Amino acid sequence: MVSPTPWTGNGPKRWRRWRRGCFCAVLLCAAPDGLAARQTEPGDAFRDLAAQSLMQRARLARDRDVEGMRSYEGVLRERIYVGLTALRFRRERSLFEQERIARLRWSADGERAIQWLGARRAVPIVGADTRSGDELQTEGRVGGAGAEVRAELVRDLPDELLREVELPGFVFDPSGDRLMFGDDWALHPLSDSAAAHYRFASGDTLRLRIPSEDREIVLEEIRVEPRRADFHLVAGSLWFDSESASLVRATYKPARPFDLSLDEPEDSEEVPGLLKPVQAEINYVTVEYSLQEFRYWLPRRFALEGEARLGTLLRIPLTVEWNVGEYVVNEARTEIPIEGPLPPGWSRRERRIEDDRGRVSYVTVVVPETDQLVSYPDLSESLGERSPTAFTDAEVDDLRGELETMLPTFHRFRPRLAWGWERGLVRYNRVEGLSVGMVSTFPLGPATAFDLEARIGVADAEPNLGATVFRGDPDRRWALSAFHRLESMSEFHDPFTLKSSVGALLLGLDRGEYLRKTGASLTYARAGQNVRWSVAGFHEAQRPVQVGTDFYLTAPLRDDSVAAVLQADRVDQSGVRVMLSWFSGLDPNGLILTGSWSGELSGGDATVARTASAVSLSHPIPFGLVGAIELGGGARWSDGPLQSEYFVGGTATLRGIDANKLHGSSFWRARGELATGFAGARLAGFTDLGWAGARQEFTVRDPVISVGAGASLLDGIFRLDLARAVRREHGWKLHLYLDGLF
Repeated sequence: MVSPTPWTGNGPKRWRRWRRGCFCAVLLCAAPDGLAARQTEPGDAFRDLAAQSLMQRARLARDRDVEGMRSYEGVLRERIYVGLTALRFRRERSLFEQERIARLRWSADGERAIQWLGARRAVPIVGADTRSGDELQTEGRVGGAGAEVRAELVRDLPDELLREVELPGFVFDPSGDRLMFGDDWALHPLSDSAAAHYRFASGDTLRLRIPSEDREIVLEEIRVEPRRADFHLVAGSLWFDSESASLVRATYKPARPFDLSLDEPEDSEEVPGLLKPVQAEINYVTVEYSLQEFRYWLPRRFALEGEARLGTLLRIPLTVEWNVGEYVVNEARTEIPIEGPLPPGWSRRERRIEDDRGRVSYVTVVVPETDQLVSYPDLSESLGERSPTAFTDAEVDDLRGELETMLPTFHRFRPRLAWGWERGLVRYNRVEGLSVGMVSTFPLGPATAFDLEARIGVADAEPNLGATVFRGDPDRRWALSAFHRLESMSEFHDPFTLKSSVGALLLGLDRGEYLRKTGASLTYARAGQNVRWSVAGFHEAQRPVQVGTDFYLTAPLRDDSVAAVLQADRVDQSGVRVMLSWFSGLDPNGLILTGSWSGELSGGDATVARTASAVSLSHPIPFGLVGAIELGGGARWSDGPLQSEYFVGGTATLRGIDANKLHGSSFWRARGELATGFAGARLAGFTDLGWAGARQEFTVRDPVISVGAGASLLDGIFRLDLARAVRREHGWKLHLYLDGLF
């Protein structure tokens, strides 16, 4: 046996449908129509003769039976993670997690077998987990709706496993290359028509010496370059055993992200504007093989990471991985009970399968009794790992970096126009009145785009213009912008959301404080799995604005008048802004930490030096409850313009009073919450405290205090609170928002 190296080494039905839907969220595509037809091979398909020879041999070897291979057995560990987050969310939620372990057997006579050893499934966003009742009881999580959901997951798990004869991304046949995840979404680089759509070039060569066998294995790389930036084509690296032309490693990603409006325009018309653009990015797909018995290349590990994006709000990250070990090759005996009596509580099912070529095989699936299945000792103690566990962080970074150099540097010019509700281009406030905009996006390459935005308000008739060049993917991006636009003074309250616009138009509840900025900025932003940060250099001319309209629909029924806008100081500023946010923990019934920090240092007509931070913690407490606290504060260490002060009040900082009610050069705030334990639907009680004023007058003795009660759904994604200020302010406020503490 060759020692391990990077190349060698040893739910209920609705959950099932929902899980498959999550896969589709990332692989949002149709078959690559027109790509698979055989075409004349172009003269520039191969950069060198060595690449041409190796690719021709690899195509012939693709479906060739592995000589001398009669059977193999191995133990497979599979893990799937699906999350839900947004750029404005303080933390990511886990939608679905699954870990399964199985013993697999393949025989050349067409027989296959799967014996499930262990399985664990969780839907953390509703507090469901198939771990044993004793474990959950110890942690205080069993009871009420949570116990019912868990019982349903556990009850249907064995029957679902009996029907599972195809595993995501895994092919039993040792001659299968397992290169493409899913069917027909991209043109296979080893297909007969590939040369019409790809170019191939020889890459590196790796020599592995096996002293005990007095043998050298030579691995050769083929670099795959798509002829155009098309989601149905891939860019990547293929490594082959030079002797057998067997695939031993592959890493690739689509030539560009999937965009519903470009790739499926007819389907895009049926999507509501609030969810546009619908896009999907596959960061990488990689598969590796190990050499068994110094002769057979068998699959060792596989990983896919991707993310679907719905509009500017929601992101759905996906990770699929598996690894196989404990191989036994050409052994007639098997540990899988394919025939004969089974232990009490076990079940077995055989299924006949016929593939596209008419080849028939039989799959036998064996499932142990439920308690043994969900308590299998080799299952991970906890879920919540978004990154592939079969690969190190360094390996993942290398994969991503390698693929970035292989993407095509050209792109077909195809601009895209966004308008209406898409990207928040319709809004209403007391400065602009009804404001409508359009954005044109011009792709300049697979990782470069130019955005041109224009909008105008009916009330102030002031054009808002912006031009931005983006470079990079959404997770790591440079942005160079020039702009003339209306902005909010507060970093905690966004008056341009749909909810704020509806409140302003219907009830006159526009509590935003505004200014107009004209200038330019250069920003670099990183959005990692647990940490997001950005650094922006800017030059801005900041100017005050006036109320443009006092119209709202219920004005005849109310005595309230529309409030004036605080007058921003006229200043020209140049400087740097930094923002950082992070979180730890995905289990809603475990420890969850979140934090944020922001800072600004600028000069010009005024000197501004300020910083603010916040941190929160939530954790289960006795009696089936959970508790949370959040602390925040900030200060400005210089005399600056009004718009550089901190504005406190409203949903994000101090419930029970109007947004931006308090402001000053320093502030502090705190909140505490107590809620029921079931993450799917919670009832909570809370209190908020806060103060804002001059830094020289900073005090903790005279805060505004509010109390209230609320309800949340899906681990705090949707939250409704009724709050009342009881000190220094009075009155009831209703808060409907996304991304609560829980």
